[in-house]
Amino acid sequence: MKFVRALALGTVLGLAACASYTAIDANTQVAVGDGVTVSPQINWGKAPFPGFQGTLWTEDGASLDSLMFFTGIAPGKPLIDINAVSNKELKFYQAGMLPDDVMELLSTNFSKLGYQQIHTGNLRPSPFGSADGFRFDMSFTTADGLQMKGAAIFTQDRKSVV
Repeated sequence: MKFVRALALGTVLGLAACASYTAIDANTQVAVGDGVTVSPQINWGKAPFPGFQGTLWTEDGASLDSLMFFTGIAPGKPLIDINAVSNKELKFYQAGMLPDDVMELLSTNFSKLGYQQIHTGNLRPSPFGSADGFRFDMSFTTADGLQMKGAAIFTQDRKSVV
């Protein structure tokens, strides 16, 4: 039996969130979940996002920019719970997904969040810490017509469990 832990990092998105923010100091290492620690390098604000189990940071407000950390994604679980969207309409992470499948996973789920003109591309290898991973670019348009661009970095950590 294999235990697979997935980590999608660095998705710069424009997701609206109405809540209080917590300051993230640029000079302090921060745990973002599932044993992952990052060095912010700039000051951020941590913002909650309804339905999102990960960590969301923003510099200028979550509707303008955000950095989302999806950590410890269990196979068969959604990245984000979306109100008024049944689980049958969502794509879920599965252990051992290929990079193209991960791009489709994010693209499909973003469309269910109401984003339009979603494009993914420029898939390439990208190390993450000591793990092998990959990255790709994304672009999409918000419901208000704001054009957004970002990148996603993804790695899978495989461990055998007996």
